[in-house]
Amino acid sequence: MKSLKNNAPSFLLILFEVVIGILLLINPQLFTRAAIICFGIVLLIIGIVYLVRYQKDKKSLGQKNAGTLAIALIALILGFICTFFSWWIIGLFAVVAIFYGIIMILSGIFKISKYYDEKKLGVTGSKTSIASAVLSIILGIIIMFNPFSAINMLWIFIGISLLVEAFLDIVAAIANTKSAPGKHGSAR
Repeated sequence: MKSLKNNAPSFLLILFEVVIGILLLINPQLFTRAAIICFGIVLLIIGIVYLVRYQKDKKSLGQKNAGTLAIALIALILGFICTFFSWWIIGLFAVVAIFYGIIMILSGIFKISKYYDEKKLGVTGSKTSIASAVLSIILGIIIMFNPFSAINMLWIFIGISLLVEAFLDIVAAIANTKSAPGKHGSAR
């Protein structure tokens, strides 16, 4: 029991990893939207707190208080966008994925060009580099033409990673508990 108390923060983190991992596996897009909305609500609260602080300190600090007002306004604006336009932010993820797909395609084309330039100079290029280039182009095209699937796959991968990490944390915690000094009553 003492070990459980001492490791409570670790166990809470493990529980958090498991819950988030499962939620990401069940419905990654809904979870992402909920996380963005929660983040927006937190930003709104921070903005309100800073706005109240600004109003309280306005008379005593004068110009020095402009930073507090700036933080309040930025937090309120971003909080409003995250809370009420979460779908727009998710759409931005798709735009970023499309740009990433374009970069992968360009990288693949560059690698192929470099491979053939080196071949003309008599330098034997690696077959692995040409395979990497072709893979970059194929993955770039897939991501570019289906960005939402790419994003969902990323969230699913993160969910699986969190579950694996939680499992390994549990195994490590059990191993540490078993090997803790003084467990077997041998005091010197």
